Amino acid sequence: MSEQITIRSEVDKRNSLLCRFVVERTLFIGTKTISSEAEAQGFPLAEKLFEIDGIYKIELIGHLLVVTKSQDREWELIIKQVEAVLTAYFVSGLALTREQIEERMMLIGRNAREKIEYLIDHQINPGVAAHAGFVELIDVKDETVYIRLGGGCQGCSAADFTLRQGIESIIRREVPEIRQILDITDHAAGMNPYYRTNK
Repeated sequence: MSEQITIRSEVDKRNSLLCRFVVERTLFIGTKTISSEAEAQGFPLAEKLFEIDGIYKIELIGHLLVVTKSQDREWELIIKQVEAVLTAYFVSGLALTREQIEERMMLIGRNAREKIEYLIDHQINPGVAAHAGFVELIDVKDETVYIRLGGGCQGCSAADFTLRQGIESIIRREVPEIRQILDITDHAAGMNPYYRTNK
């Protein structure tokens, strides 16, 4: 059974160019103001909203979407289009899940090292533990993270794939200020290393 999506809209009584849309699910954690199609890039919901003729600016605040329209457009059509975009956004699976919201709320107010430690403990290590491996944070310097892979990950032929497709994508998504993640593991020293030294 699909979740019912309730959207309430109200045009501002003091400024008729503004309309507020309230939904029961979180649209954005924190506050985000987007004033152009260029600024909307990378935010699927914002990209779709800026395809609507007459939208001048949007603000995302938790469960609230505030839309500013241009003078020459009427709200009647814009409201219907915005509601359709919001509904499609939630149905598509692009919206944040409750688990992602809880995860991101836990990261608010933490520095980069604390965020990465949290991600390793709660997202990364539970995944690599299925392969008898673990990831250890060694250091965070400037915009670089240094990690060591252990257990089944040390010397594993899939270690580079795990790093690039798994660990890097999680850290870069949640801690965008990080520019690179370096694996300092001595893969040749594992119990059954894939990478063997030439003797």
